[in-house]
Amino acid sequence: MNVHEIKSVHFIGVGGINMSAVAKLLISAGVRVSGSDLVASDQTEILASRGATIKIGESAENVPFDCDLVITTSAAPVLNKERMAAAERKIPEMTNFSFLGKWFENAQTILVTGTHGKSTTTAMLGLILEKAGLDPTVIVGSKVPSFPDGNLRIGKSDLFVIEGDEYARHFLEFHPQGVVLNNLELDHTDTFRNIDAVIASFHELVGQVKENGIVVVNTSDPRLSRLIETEQSALEGRGCKIIKFGSEENLVKYPLSVHGVFNRMNATGAALMAKELGASDDAIALSLKGFTGIWRRFERLAEVREASIFSDYGHHPTAVAATLAAAHEAFPGRRVVLCFQPHHRNRTRSLFLDFVTSFDAADLLVLCEIYEVAGRDEDKDKEISSHDLLEAIVRHDADRGVTRTVEYAPNPAESVKRTMEIISPKDVVIFMGAGDIDAEIRKGLI
Repeated sequence: MNVHEIKSVHFIGVGGINMSAVAKLLISAGVRVSGSDLVASDQTEILASRGATIKIGESAENVPFDCDLVITTSAAPVLNKERMAAAERKIPEMTNFSFLGKWFENAQTILVTGTHGKSTTTAMLGLILEKAGLDPTVIVGSKVPSFPDGNLRIGKSDLFVIEGDEYARHFLEFHPQGVVLNNLELDHTDTFRNIDAVIASFHELVGQVKENGIVVVNTSDPRLSRLIETEQSALEGRGCKIIKFGSEENLVKYPLSVHGVFNRMNATGAALMAKELGASDDAIALSLKGFTGIWRRFERLAEVREASIFSDYGHHPTAVAATLAAAHEAFPGRRVVLCFQPHHRNRTRSLFLDFVTSFDAADLLVLCEIYEVAGRDEDKDKEISSHDLLEAIVRHDADRGVTRTVEYAPNPAESVKRTMEIISPKDVVIFMGAGDIDAEIRKGLI
């Protein structure tokens, strides 16, 4: 199927951050777009305002009869009514990532991946390339304030920069010219049975880098260091250039407006790849200095009673700890209050002990009940609760001689309410999680 010849596409789960970017891309290309999602969002509203036919709710009737292709989120089960209707009518189906792999098959694709920092690094790289006049198309799993489409920038060159999602091995839909490897940890435990399975998928991705390609890799990550040692001979045999970073000595020295060691690592990966693609030092420096962050990545929302309120997408123990460290770095001497909503019962159970210690730098902690991800949990996952986390954290605090407030809330509304009740002037307050905690805090602030 030649995806560039399609006239009408239906999206299942169109409000997702990547799905909506693909829908905007096709609308700009003159393709007729329809779509559905279980809930309305800013993205569904934007798409409707641009002429897409958007339905809220799942129904076979949502799929147009003249549809050439159905693009579905991997979160939609096989028994989804719209997927079943499309299959019955023999309408071709792709995931959003498999579609992008075909749409940009002949482009110069640069993939940014890793367990953490993908969105920020992708945004940094896209902005540098834009400043350098290289006019890339960029798709990012967040919203970049200066991109008119937020999660999408449409350029006129053949340069395509995308955040490579390792979930369900989506990044293997691409054969990139360049790849940035930020870090490698166990996550998405419903897809990967163990860390070896994650490592194997990264090996496969590196094996798909095109001849004369570019691999920018953080070798301070021991798993990536071992991976690149294994792949080095094959990469060099294909004429690929390997650029390593990670030690304090070779992190970027450009001034940054965002905090945290992890952001300096993100900036380094972006800068090194941009330089290989032709960006000047001036373009890199100006872009990184002007970069103040993206949606839900330690995003400053408001000042309330002299307390600074932030939203963050962190949902993995390493990301939680790194963001708390960055908050203390950015606001030395101020109390850091964290309201955390765990995302996905399977992840919470599989990484339980890592989560317990990840909150150590929070001066006060409110734990919201776990956000359930439909269709991605096993029966044994249903037993885990944020109550269990709270009890383990209290025991951990006692073992290390720490006394602090740690509370439980049954839902986002209660967790936001309780957090706002206990804050004091000058507190740094972070509402964190990949679920609906962000939407809840924004209701009262924005």
